[in-house]
Amino acid sequence: MNYHLGKWTPQQCIDFLVDRVGFERANAEAEVRRSFTGGYGPLYQIGYMLGGLQFRALHNELVQSGKMTNIEFHNRILYENNMPVEMVRALLTNQRLPENFSTRWKFAGDIN
Repeated sequence: MNYHLGKWTPQQCIDFLVDRVGFERANAEAEVRRSFTGGYGPLYQIGYMLGGLQFRALHNELVQSGKMTNIEFHNRILYENNMPVEMVRALLTNQRLPENFSTRWKFAGDIN
């Protein structure tokens, strides 16, 4: 977002990914190049961040609480494949969903 707000250069973004996030330099360069020359808008990366926050919350709910091990959690995530995190949560917690199910996932600060 700092790039899109005009605060950082692409090189500063690469350095941040390497120094603060732990990317290897070549991967950071490829990610920055893809993000800035691929025609993606600034909200594209936010989608990944929201998914990451959802998986972190699910990890806390299931692994930190002792209901699953890290290996069980990661294996189930990979096994279930590509679907909304709330659906993965329903599978991992054996939640029965009604036919007319609608999402109820909440983020910090959501009301209702």
